[in-house]
Amino acid sequence: MDPYTGEWHLHTLPRDGTYHGSVSFGFGEEVDLTGTAVGLVLKTDEFPRD
Repeated sequence: MDPYTGEWHLHTLPRDGTYHGSVSFGFGEEVDLTGTAVGLVLKTDEFPRD
């Protein structure tokens, strides 16, 4: 999460103790985790801005 740019980053493809992929989105984009064990939608519109 970067409050200066208003972006959050999703790190993916874990292997050998590090992440090998990532994507970035703006605050306000939701993270849909309903198809995972977590089973929720993470709202990012209220992430703090600096």
